[in-house]
Amino acid sequence: MNKTDMLELAEQYLINRKIDFVRPGKFGCVEGNRQEVIFLDPLVLDPRVAVVDPGDIRVWVNAKTKEVTLADQM
Repeated sequence: MNKTDMLELAEQYLINRKIDFVRPGKFGCVEGNRQEVIFLDPLVLDPRVAVVDPGDIRVWVNAKTKEVTLADQM
């Protein structure tokens, strides 16, 4: 699975769950078969919103199983 496939899987995961995000995504950490994909939270771009914490939405994409899960953020 290439990076384009991972990005598409991550986007489709968020769309299916009705989670708003800003394209394009970027790649973060790699843990074994999992690649982190990071998207900006659209609220960060809203000048009426003072603080968004966290300011991004992260998902893990498993390159072998094609499983996508939300990344825990604190």
